[in-house]
Amino acid sequence: MKRRDATLLPLVCFLLGLIDAPAAHAAKDDADEPIRINARTVEANEKTGTAVYRGHVVAEQGRLSIRADRVEIRARDNQTELIQAIGNPVKLRQQADATTEEIQAEARRVDYHVVTGKLDMIGDVSLRRGDDLFTGSVLHYDLDNRSLNATGDDRNDGRVHAVIQPRKPTPPSPEPATKP
Repeated sequence: MKRRDATLLPLVCFLLGLIDAPAAHAAKDDADEPIRINARTVEANEKTGTAVYRGHVVAEQGRLSIRADRVEIRARDNQTELIQAIGNPVKLRQQADATTEEIQAEARRVDYHVVTGKLDMIGDVSLRRGDDLFTGSVLHYDLDNRSLNATGDDRNDGRVHAVIQPRKPTPPSPEPATKP
C-alpha cells in the first residue's frame, strides 16, 4: 500500500472528477502549506492515537478549508488512518485562483480513510463548483481509481441530482509570427 500524507488536500480533491488538471496542480501546491486547526477544545491521546477537536472547528491548509462541529483524527504507528468531520453541516471549500473556480461541499459527516484513499460523504451531500451542482444522500469516492458511487436522498424522490453547465472551449493560442 502507498503511504499517504494526512493533509486536507484529499478531502477536497475527490470532487467527482470535476477538478481538472490545473485545479489538481493548484491543490498539490496547497499540500506544501502548513495545516492550521482552531477549535474550542482538543483531546489528544498518544496511547490510543486519537485527537478530537470540538466546537466550531476550522481546519485550513492553503486555499482549502474545513468547518465542522467535531473533527477526529485517528493514527496508528504515527500514520494517520482516519480523519472524520461531523457537523450540521460539515463545510469544505477550495478558494478559486486564476485557473480554477471555487469549490464548495457540504455533508453531515465526512470520513477520509487515509490508508485506502477512500472518502465518504454522508447525509445531505451537496457539491458545487462554479455553477455545477451535485446533491445526494451518500457519496463514496475512491481517490486512487477516481471512481464515484452515490445514493439519492430520501427527501427529494430518492435520486441523485446533478446540474453540469456546458464548458466554454479554450481559445487556441495565437501562432507566433514568422519572418519571411
